[in-house]
Amino acid sequence: MKNTFFKRTLTAAAVAAAMGMSATAIAQSTTGNVSGEVVTTSDGRVENAKVTIRNVQTGYSRTVEVAEDGSYRFPSLPVGRYVIVANASGYEPNESQEFSISAGSSRELTVPLATNIETIDVSGTAISMVDTRSSGTALNIGEAQIDRIPVPRNATSVALLAPSTTAGDDRFGNLASFGGSSVAENAVYINGLNVTNFRTGTGFSDVPFEFYKEFEVKTGGYSAEFGRSTGGVINAITKSGTNEFEFGANVYYQPESFREQSPSTILSDGSVYIENSFDERSEMEGNIYASGPIIEDTLFFYAIYNPRDISNESTSGEGSSFNEASADDAFYGGKLDWQINNDHLLELLAFSDSSTTETDVYQVNQQTGDRTYGSTSYAESGGDNWSLKYTGYLTDDLTVSALYGKNKYSLTSSNNVQEDCNFVYDLRDSAPLGTFAGCIGSPGYLTEQGEDEREAMRIDFEWFLGDHLLRFGYDTETNTSNALEGYSGPGGKFVYLRDGTAGGELDNGATIPAGVDQYIEERVRTVEGSFETENSAFYVEDIWSVTDNLTATIGLRNDTFDNKNGNGETFVEIDNMWAPRLGLSYDINGDGQSKVFANAGRYFLPVASNTNVRLSGNEYDVTQYFALEGTEISQYNGGDYLTYTAGDKIGGDRVNADGEVPDTRSIVDQDLDPMYQDEYILGYEAAFAENWSWGIRGIRRELNGAIDDMEISAYLDDTYGCHAASYILGNPGEVATLGADTNCDGQLNETIDVDLAEVGYPVGERSYNAVELTLAKAWDGKWFMNASYTWSQSYGNTEGLVKSDIAQDDAGITQDFDFPELMDGAYGNLPNDRRHTFKAYGAYALTENFRLGANFTLSSGRPLNAFGIGHPNGVPPYGDTFYVCTANCTDDTVENEYVQMPRGTYGRTEWTPKLDLNATYTTELAGTEIELRADVYNVLNSSAVQRRNEFAEDAFPGDPNKRFMAPTSYQTPRYVQLSAGIKF
Repeated sequence: MKNTFFKRTLTAAAVAAAMGMSATAIAQSTTGNVSGEVVTTSDGRVENAKVTIRNVQTGYSRTVEVAEDGSYRFPSLPVGRYVIVANASGYEPNESQEFSISAGSSRELTVPLATNIETIDVSGTAISMVDTRSSGTALNIGEAQIDRIPVPRNATSVALLAPSTTAGDDRFGNLASFGGSSVAENAVYINGLNVTNFRTGTGFSDVPFEFYKEFEVKTGGYSAEFGRSTGGVINAITKSGTNEFEFGANVYYQPESFREQSPSTILSDGSVYIENSFDERSEMEGNIYASGPIIEDTLFFYAIYNPRDISNESTSGEGSSFNEASADDAFYGGKLDWQINNDHLLELLAFSDSSTTETDVYQVNQQTGDRTYGSTSYAESGGDNWSLKYTGYLTDDLTVSALYGKNKYSLTSSNNVQEDCNFVYDLRDSAPLGTFAGCIGSPGYLTEQGEDEREAMRIDFEWFLGDHLLRFGYDTETNTSNALEGYSGPGGKFVYLRDGTAGGELDNGATIPAGVDQYIEERVRTVEGSFETENSAFYVEDIWSVTDNLTATIGLRNDTFDNKNGNGETFVEIDNMWAPRLGLSYDINGDGQSKVFANAGRYFLPVASNTNVRLSGNEYDVTQYFALEGTEISQYNGGDYLTYTAGDKIGGDRVNADGEVPDTRSIVDQDLDPMYQDEYILGYEAAFAENWSWGIRGIRRELNGAIDDMEISAYLDDTYGCHAASYILGNPGEVATLGADTNCDGQLNETIDVDLAEVGYPVGERSYNAVELTLAKAWDGKWFMNASYTWSQSYGNTEGLVKSDIAQDDAGITQDFDFPELMDGAYGNLPNDRRHTFKAYGAYALTENFRLGANFTLSSGRPLNAFGIGHPNGVPPYGDTFYVCTANCTDDTVENEYVQMPRGTYGRTEWTPKLDLNATYTTELAGTEIELRADVYNVLNSSAVQRRNEFAEDAFPGDPNKRFMAPTSYQTPRYVQLSAGIKF
């Protein structure tokens, strides 16, 4: 246990602890550990000594006796500032300087004691920035460090400071990709409560930035207590009250007048494709907070109120519509901490992040520029959240923590004209009003009343046995999705108007009658129900000090996922998922200055709740076809919209779902394998000068057991002559075991095995390789810097739970594997493949009161594709293929000619540089601390293209899309944030 590099002095040790080094994770990473030895000035061990640790902010203290070998340990300490005092008979007491404990940290402090005739050497050697016990990869960053640099005020932006993280497609919101995984595969915790959106994985509950105290961003190699993630983990800790009363307020303002605009996209024929010249955005956010003791040294509070006003104006639909969005809901939250006594602590966290975004949609006359009001949509998010956590120090060596909490997230969307208007999608060549012809446009046509609720419980133990720290625990989540989905308008119809040819075949199998050259397709779809998912896991882990230099972290986790259908019956159940984790860290020279480390682990991903809602509810999905007799242009809210007259019905109904909860056996592989990822890390880290360190690590990730929905009705028809459920949930490329109707009497009478590889579905694959280089200098009161370079490659045929190609967040059932033709050519570099990423951030104090900060990122572009409509096997009912038709495309009498355009054929988007700068001035006036600050984001106003139109064909195979490869999204332009704060 002894580490000579830490032996000299508590003063030096305190400096090291304040540096914010990453370390061995402990119970749900909301607390930290301190351990070490008590020695004499001549390095001898002191027996019968006592060590007391005290939180200088709350007065909390604990005292332990050192072991026979002179060692001591304080487990599961709340984050905060501490001092340590050592006492022993015959020696002078020795108290350290203050040091910080952060979430997930593990400090080793060697305490020197001297007799009354000796002098303690306090010069010492500079403390290493290398944690020689840790084998995982994480960024620990606290409030003070974040305040010094220009970083947007949200958890995702903090996560993007870490190596191997890249910004995801902004159409999913502000989310990050960790290690090549999709943005829907991360986990986010606040004070140990999982707040991740479990329906799709795209998003999480959030609190104002002012409420956060520190972040731990786990990018790989995390311990067995963490699961349900194949990406990364954002572990956030909120502020708490102390013995000192604090009151304060601040305001953050992003004025529209200081914001630039992205370029507009003009096509080669001079027409406007993306109109950005009218975009405007302003944001005002304030915080009022108070904290302090209710009972000194015992009971503390922290409360915050966060009013905000956000307005955003933008154009869409090639400039044909104008949107004015606003949100002004206030956040409120608080935390209570009760130090019942030195052995029992209780924490209560509660907050509400409910928000409604109201968007007014105007139709734009592109000749005159006049705007006509059309409708108002409402999108609700967030909800009420709370958690209660208990920590008990049962003995000096045994600690228990228990947490119970609830997390709510609203998913309700509505429109003020949804009762009156159907969504009309006019695909005819003669479309008089363009494609969107109804009196309600996208996205207002889809309405939903929904709320997700997570009920979480967990219990964790830590037991210190000599050279072993045994950790074990159990956690469970009951996740409930309440959903009522449908289309807007009378009858809830989604309407297509299409051109047709007499004799042509429709998707319902009917033939277009003679004399009909245009037809109507009316789709009605509803889903209603309550869907429950139960996830549970237990784990055990041994952090073993094998020798003074070698630490092994050996863990094992067992997960169970039970997804239930609309009737409350099990829909998908996967259990006995054993996830081994092994980490090794070796202190090369035994001096704490360098280490070599390795990590291997398996991580399982739950079946998203979205799968329950979409596949196992009482879904009603019926499409009817009619001859189109005529259309008229009518007025609604002062704008033009298209009404139509239906003629005779053509053929029967096309029934995708009949409103009954389906028999699970027919749509889910009864031997479904879980979706999981294996990860391997090998690295080296060293301190090479005072306050400096560097590191290198290699990372390999492999996704296995992908789960998605696949269409197999043609196979069942050909094999048995009986048409069964169109889509089944299974592992692509594997054998699916299903209940089937093989004698065509409408009842499941046989269990069959379907080889999905023979049907045409390849195995789902995703691999990630990376090399990271890091360089860091710790804050020394004057400046600090952190820099990294990551070379990485993400490749395969599936991104994961989402599909960035088309911005589809239909988690677990994306378009990818819907038809075999869609996967032909899908293998290549994936959307989150950013081959090169440079990051650097830091701050410099010009004077005691004036500080400058910088944050720079440079990343290479993502792959570009050329999507077509058809395939040599024929044209799929929907979806995007990797084939483009080159000859005979509209001649049904001869074979069409296609060229395959594999994933990434069209190169990459541009490199994206981003430089952010800030300046902060602090002063004191009449005992009040005042801070003035300006942050400038994207100082160079770079407008690198982030996305391009990747659809090579338009209405039919061989029909070139004039918008192909035109930019559709640009880098966020330069904007300024001004802020002021007071604290007293």
